[in-house]
Amino acid sequence: MLNIICRHNCKDCYALRICAMRAIEEQKGSIYVNTDNCIGCGCCKTVCIAFGYKALEDKTPEWLMGTA
Repeated sequence: MLNIICRHNCKDCYALRICAMRAIEEQKGSIYVNTDNCIGCGCCKTVCIAFGYKALEDKTPEWLMGTA
């Protein structure tokens, strides 16, 4: 399942490059987390600078993995 993270206003998405599980995807100008691949490690939350980190600050590992 894909959950939208942000509308991808950045020139380069650091979360896309940092995800070891390749759970972060770009589609149609937005950034998504693939909850089937996500293990909830939070690396994407650490490196995301979109909206001053606001895009991911309230996302829990359970949300990222699609269990919340």
